[in-house]
Parts: sequence; C-alpha cells; structure tokens
Amino acid sequence: MSILFDSVDVEATAADPTGSRATMTATGPDDLDPGGTTAGDTEAPARLVRFRAEVHRCFTRRGDTLFDLADAMLCASGPVRSPAELSVEPECRRGHGAAYAALARGRIDTAALRRLQAAHIDPARAGEPLMFSLDTTPLARPDAAHTDGRTMVHLRRKGGDAFLPGFDYSMMVGVGWGASSWVSPLDARRLPPGANLTALTVAQVRGVLADLAATGTATPTDPAPLLLFDAGYDPLGLA
Repeated sequence: MSILFDSVDVEATAADPTGSRATMTATGPDDLDPGGTTAGDTEAPARLVRFRAEVHRCFTRRGDTLFDLADAMLCASGPVRSPAELSVEPECRRGHGAAYAALARGRIDTAALRRLQAAHIDPARAGEPLMFSLDTTPLARPDAAHTDGRTMVHLRRKGGDAFLPGFDYSMMVGVGWGASSWVSPLDARRLPPGANLTALTVAQVRGVLADLAATGTATPTDPAPLLLFDAGYDPLGLA
C-alpha cells in the first residue's frame, strides 16, 4: 500500500451513484452507473436498476421513506435545509411526518452499504493501482444547541476563515487518474469530541480494503492501492 501526502487542500465533489429513480438514465454527463459505463451501453439501465435495488435493501427499517429522501436530496435544485423541504420534492412520495419518523427510527446497514459501494468503484486501468483520497470535511451546526457531540470546526470561506460549532467528518473516496472531478464515495465517519484522527483513519482504510477484497474488487495480484492524504495527517502514525 502506497501513501502520499498533499501539502494543500484539495476538494472533490462526491456524486451519489443511485440516481433519482430506478428507471432514470444518467446522473452524470458520461456515466449511467458507478461502474464507469458509457451512455452507449445498452445494459447500463438494467445494472442501474439492480444497483438501486441493492441500495434499498441496505435500508432495513422504514426503507421506502429513507430511499425517497435520498432521491429527493439528489434532485433538489438547491441546498437541503430541512427534511420538511425534502418531503415536498416530487421524488419524495411521503409527507414530512414520515420523513422525520424515518430519520429518527429508520435503520441503515452501513456495513452492507459500504461493501456495495466498494463493489461498484470505478476500476483501475490495467497495471495501475486503485487510488483513494482521504480528508476531513466540516459541517457547521451553530444553531443546533441541543445536538450532542458538537465541536468547533474550521470553515474556509470568502471574507475570512471562521470557527463555528459543528461536526467534522472523515471522508474516503475512490479517485481516478486524469482530470475528472467525479469520485466514488466509499466511507464517511463523524469525528466525535476527543477522537484520535489517526486511529479513526487507520480503521477506515482497513475497513475499505477489507470490503474491496471481500467483493473481489481488489485481488492479491493487483498493484498495491495508492492512498492520498491531505495536510494535517500524522505520517508516522499511519505508517
């Protein structure tokens, strides 16, 4: 396993591969599903339907509503501010009461969802390693006074940086060689107060590598994966 560290911040947009409906076609300009198929692939719509069905099975309680909310988030025309707003999107077939109930009492098999994402990661080119990027992403929640686990997060924005109450998330995505901004989301974990970033990152990497092996996406004969870390990680701790 090779490790590279970046000295500057690199941002990538993670595109959720599920689409907005099982019968829809493309969610990106070139790809119909997360396997790297092109718009001319006549089998891609059927694979997309199967993929969405597998995602739905990962929602083990109140799955229909959770799946509708995911579709609504993907298709919303602007920022998502509340579940109530999502419930009025055309893709959400439930009311706001069902949306809040699903978020409060629904269940997601996160291990199965991670394995599913690992199985559909874009393949590496022949003779080249799979490549992954890791970084932390802040989510400011200054108005959530009664939400447990908030810390002070660092936000970079126009007009100067700011520190606000919120959450930090450790994100791991698959990236490809070339200039494309599309990535394959693999794992996201919230950093609780006092968490050791190095220990959490090591567990995150080991989990994804195990999923890649379990799904046959990576084999012992493949080149060792290449991991890209942003500035701020401990090289010795990760070695």
